Amino acid sequence: VERYAWLPTGASGGLADGNTYVGDLHLEPETADSIEAGFDWRGDSVYVRPTVFYRRVDDFIQGVAYDATPGVIDTPVEMVSMMNGDATPLRFANVDAEFFGVDADFGWRLSRAWRIDGVASLVKGDRRDIDEPLYRMAPARLLLDLTYEQADWSVSLESQFVAEQDRVSATNSEQATDGYAVFGANLDWYARDNVLVTLGVENLFDETYERHLSGYNRVAGGDVAVGDRLPGQGRGAYARISAAF
Repeated sequence: VERYAWLPTGASGGLADGNTYVGDLHLEPETADSIEAGFDWRGDSVYVRPTVFYRRVDDFIQGVAYDATPGVIDTPVEMVSMMNGDATPLRFANVDAEFFGVDADFGWRLSRAWRIDGVASLVKGDRRDIDEPLYRMAPARLLLDLTYEQADWSVSLESQFVAEQDRVSATNSEQATDGYAVFGANLDWYARDNVLVTLGVENLFDETYERHLSGYNRVAGGDVAVGDRLPGQGRGAYARISAAF
């Protein structure tokens, strides 16, 4: 996408965020240095596996203002972009970036039948060439499952807690998003030793929310206004049969 050629402008609208991006055939490849550390600890009824990491990226590819006068239509690229609905196109360019964060999974067996399992993740990304957060960084997230299990079946209450994301990129006109909590439930039943039947419900309470990494609506006349983020998935049910041979 970063080197995509369309018309005489090398432009693409493929990031679903309302921006026109102009490619550059001369982009340098990204290079990164990473360091991470973690441990795995397991007791009689508890386990935890945290990992912290830092990644320094040179020539990170991200959209930046097309020229020094954004909004002033003084080049053919900006003229074509304006005709297609974006008066402030961006261009893919090499910038410098860094990421640091933590990932962890953990669990606690409350009794022979009950257990809790979880995954937590937090990452922060910044540009090193200017004082600005990187574009489209996922907010902090915690997944928790409470499970009751028997010999041939189990039922789980699933929960997903997502923090607000207000560290956004001004260069990319990124919008902040609110935090939310979504719940679900599923039943696993081993009908036979090699046959698993799964029934489940996602977004059990039909919560209205917006995922930070979702695209923006560009179609008029619908329930979502042009320029607003597409909403998260509503309540849904599913069934699945898995067999091993």
